[in-house]
Amino acid sequence: MRSLRTSSLPSIVTWISLLAVGLLVFGYYLSWWFTADRLQSPWLLLGLLVALCYGYFQILGHWILFLLADLRPVRRVQPYDNLSVDVFVTACGEDHALVRKCLAAAYAMRGKHQVWLLDDGRDPALQQMAKELGAGYLTRDDRKHAKAGNLNSALARTDGDIIAIFDVDHVPVPEYLEATLPHFADPTVGFVQVMLTFRDGEENWVEQAATESSFGFYNPTSNGMDRVGSVTMMGSNSLIRRDALASIGNYQPGLAEDLATSFALHRSGWRSAYVAEPLAPGLAPPDLMAWFTQQFKWARGVFEVLLTTFPRLWEKLTWGDRIAYGVRMTMYWLGPIVCLHVLVTLFILLGENIQAVLAYEQYLLHLAPLACFNVLLHGAALRRWMHPSLRARVMWKAVVLVYITWPVYTLAWIMALLRIPLAFRPTPKTSTGYLNPWWLVPQLLTTAFLVGGVLFRLSQGGYPSILVLVAAIALAVPQVLFFWSLSSFSHARTQPELSDTV
Repeated sequence: MRSLRTSSLPSIVTWISLLAVGLLVFGYYLSWWFTADRLQSPWLLLGLLVALCYGYFQILGHWILFLLADLRPVRRVQPYDNLSVDVFVTACGEDHALVRKCLAAAYAMRGKHQVWLLDDGRDPALQQMAKELGAGYLTRDDRKHAKAGNLNSALARTDGDIIAIFDVDHVPVPEYLEATLPHFADPTVGFVQVMLTFRDGEENWVEQAATESSFGFYNPTSNGMDRVGSVTMMGSNSLIRRDALASIGNYQPGLAEDLATSFALHRSGWRSAYVAEPLAPGLAPPDLMAWFTQQFKWARGVFEVLLTTFPRLWEKLTWGDRIAYGVRMTMYWLGPIVCLHVLVTLFILLGENIQAVLAYEQYLLHLAPLACFNVLLHGAALRRWMHPSLRARVMWKAVVLVYITWPVYTLAWIMALLRIPLAFRPTPKTSTGYLNPWWLVPQLLTTAFLVGGVLFRLSQGGYPSILVLVAAIALAVPQVLFFWSLSSFSHARTQPELSDTV
């Protein structure tokens, strides 16, 4: 049985009003593209196409999901324990203490279930550990299709009605199954996704920033996805009906295997549910190398689904699917968008074309209201839906960390467009203190050119556009803050733990 929270009605009116204002500022931004003879240029025409796609999916899509989050019904579920459960813990060379902690917590969950350790590392010590903890132990002869292949191999040798999946760094609470299994009383529900959160995030700069970067998706965005019935699977903390998996040929392989699997399940008519509670917290990336490697793999995998599956099935998707999956699959477009604005700003800043300067100044005037409103609306959604267990704060570190990752996201997008493959890359599980300097060359060069260009123009005097100087400074500041904070990375603790969840 479902009922709408009447206490949320004033908030719904507020969100509708905000959305109306947002449409006005978005329309004002788009009006710049349709003035004078701008669309006669193929480059500006391409720019308009980029602006429309990014605005539709990432800006308007998020705003709509924020509104729908307040329309999310309260699901009144009753205890439901008529289903057998297989708990899969996937492992491949992780620290033994980490695996033990996850297995012990999974075994301790209340309710009838069988825990299985899926060891792609074929470690005899882990086999003995599983036996000691009362868990089954499964391995295979090859490592084809990485995690998806590991899961599918285990599916063929187990028979539980429901499959609960955990990465080894996630530790479920005892009531995990009690809070999730009742959703499967609805026979149309194919999978349940539980909120992802981190139980550390206070040890060093990267962990704090990476932890905070997830707050916007859990729960403001995910609640809206749940309202339209299109929650996306996140790889860990997921429970899937075996019959649903069988109907799509089991877990889908790829760098974004979780996204591809949930896409296939929704396309086949299965429904989803979202549990907005931190029932199995994991661990955040311990250093920059882990963060960049993780984000590179995720972005390349998500872009693959965006380019190959999303357009092909567009006509067959519900409007909710289009919004939810569009938001999820274009979030890494932030990288190319930042890259384009940096390059254009440098071109204008270091060039001598007065007409280009004036046109860009008008562009910035049209962009500023949209950018400011978007930040304010995301902040409002975060305050509205942030889980009480999470500490609210000014999350500048998350903004900086995601911003300085723009070269990684841009490279992933180029590789996806050119169909350049990327081998499965396990996320580093330890903080080594080492970072390949090539990861930081684009940020360092653009920061130097932006700051140097601003100083040069100020030294000349009489530059016709203060707005261009302000834009250059705004684009440089997050990177300057990053390099200023770089010294703190050396204090990161060594940690043999990290989630491989996409």
